[in-house]
Amino acid sequence: MIRDEDLPELPRFRTAEETIPIREDSSFGSLVVATDTDDLPIHRWFRLKESFSPRLLNTIIDQLYTKRPKNLSLLDPFSGVGTTLVSAQLLPDVAVEATGIERNPFIAFAAKTKLRWHEICPEQLLADADRVLKNAEEHAHAPIPALTSISTGRCISLHKTKKLIAIRDAIKRARLGAEGDALLLGLAAAIEPLSKVRRDGRALRIVERQRTQVIPTLSAQWQNIANDCKATALAHPKPGIPLLLEGDGRQPQKLGILPSSVDLVLTSPPYPNNIDYSEVYKLELWMLGFINDGVDFLSLRRQTFRSHPTCADPAPTQDFTDTVAKGTLRHTLHPILERAEDDPARFRVFKGYFSDLWTTMKNAFTVLKPGGHAVFVVGNSLHGTKDGAYLLPTDLVIAQMAAPLGFRVASTIIARNLRRRLTGNHFLRESLVILQRPHGNQRQTSV
Repeated sequence: MIRDEDLPELPRFRTAEETIPIREDSSFGSLVVATDTDDLPIHRWFRLKESFSPRLLNTIIDQLYTKRPKNLSLLDPFSGVGTTLVSAQLLPDVAVEATGIERNPFIAFAAKTKLRWHEICPEQLLADADRVLKNAEEHAHAPIPALTSISTGRCISLHKTKKLIAIRDAIKRARLGAEGDALLLGLAAAIEPLSKVRRDGRALRIVERQRTQVIPTLSAQWQNIANDCKATALAHPKPGIPLLLEGDGRQPQKLGILPSSVDLVLTSPPYPNNIDYSEVYKLELWMLGFINDGVDFLSLRRQTFRSHPTCADPAPTQDFTDTVAKGTLRHTLHPILERAEDDPARFRVFKGYFSDLWTTMKNAFTVLKPGGHAVFVVGNSLHGTKDGAYLLPTDLVIAQMAAPLGFRVASTIIARNLRRRLTGNHFLRESLVILQRPHGNQRQTSV
């Protein structure tokens, strides 16, 4: 167990906390986790354990606006499987022009497919499913992906892999449009329950499962999609049409997001917890054919937000370096980086992560309209052992980065405390940091 005395920066954290508007609100505790997505139409088609609640967007709108706006432009630069975008699409009383960005090609595909629910004919989907299963039986000799977790049968049996690959190829051959994408997403959602693993923490964990069969598992997923399309069409006859872009959410301008064009940035960047989400969702990436070899897989992993050891080497901008060494972060982040210099891998992750966070915030300021808000859902994290422990206070760092970038800190809301491996203080937590670009501040920066 790590104690306060193992964390020399804690007194500095307490001092920093006194300088920002901060409050605890346990009602946000259920909004920063994805536990309610399992039963919600559309959202349940493919769930990321690491996402937040679909109810968060509506709550944030109520928090930020005394009167609900009729129109709202929204950006989620780390949109995952589209939780924010689908929520925006289904808001009954606000017309949201929503844009999301996602780097992982499979996760981006999942989000795009969800957003096309209104194009899917439930009856056609189920009829296509029957035809695909029949055609797959005639083409059951497709090559197995080269990833050793699959090709050796370690994470999923070779028998099930061959059946799933044959069905995947039958779907792709049929060129079925929105229905075809829905069938592929249902197949992706079936991979974990059909496998020998579950997603747990930083990677995939081998587990004992009850015996499962491919066709019944797939059919149940496809039936859920059909049911959701039918029910959601009745409840939302005129849905919004969000846009999902594949690319780097740290630099939205490079994907065409214009300066001063966004009312609200609502996002949850990866936490600094060493988790490589490309690795966590590698079975879906490889089995659906988004990745075909180790070179492409490593390239994807190195292009992601630098929250894990496989990320690219840090290349901090000079303004970030100056802020750490001589500016507002010199008493909080700088001592942590100094202590970590003797641990190159850890130092790389810490410096790369907060450099990427700086870049993300800097560019969020650029695309926001004066008066617009950026809401970051973040988690502080604990690293190492008592002989070399590090607590990364991400919410405090964001609040301290705000002023040099031109933001005003509107509020920091502590949503829930995380007590794993730590006693005696409240800094291990998940929070929402709400920033505002001041009215009349026309400064525009880019990276």
